[in-house]
Amino acid sequence: MAVLEIATPRWAIPALQPARYKAIYGGRGSGKSHFVGEYIIEEHIMHPDDSTVCVRETQKSLDQSVKRLLEGKIEKLNAGAYFDILDAKIRSKAGNGVITFQGMQNHTADSIESLEGYKRAWVEEAQTLSQYSLDLLRPTIRTPQSELIFTWNPRYKTDPVDVFFRKQKRSNAVIIRVNWDQNPWFPPELRQEMLDDFEVDEDKAEHIWNGSYGSFIVTGK
Repeated sequence: MAVLEIATPRWAIPALQPARYKAIYGGRGSGKSHFVGEYIIEEHIMHPDDSTVCVRETQKSLDQSVKRLLEGKIEKLNAGAYFDILDAKIRSKAGNGVITFQGMQNHTADSIESLEGYKRAWVEEAQTLSQYSLDLLRPTIRTPQSELIFTWNPRYKTDPVDVFFRKQKRSNAVIIRVNWDQNPWFPPELRQEMLDDFEVDEDKAEHIWNGSYGSFIVTGK
């Protein structure tokens, strides 16, 4: 088997420690999704019987999931010997573990029980997660040393994930805010996009790149 070399940005080191909740939020270009993708691949190599579900509030197809990102991480890390990449899932070769991709809106109180044996859940774009979905997911992922990982770009102060992690006191949680300036691999192409966005609309750019709440967003009310 190949020896993996995974570079971890300094901001992400606390997220490597055991915790029930790992919440990582901030603007575009911070590398938060890339870190979590590599973390999940590494965990499945070290613990091939683990199962992880990657969820969004709405997922109409796998193209809306992080499956492609994880496939890219497997290729980048030269870890293909550890995984079978199937149409709808990624399976560990050395154990019974699997990575699946689901939309929370497709679940009911009965169907969510199918995830009870999972070790880990990653909620990407967690700013769109409804209160109902958050309440369904939390007690379902409950195996020993299980973890729930949330990554998001803040939208409104009232979004359930922001209330849960930023307004309420949460035990056994690692909560990290990270932006582009903490990403040691922030590409020059994105830097120029960021500079252009700040020239055009500073408030919107603060939301996109610095993870500020999006007061400019039209709510439709």
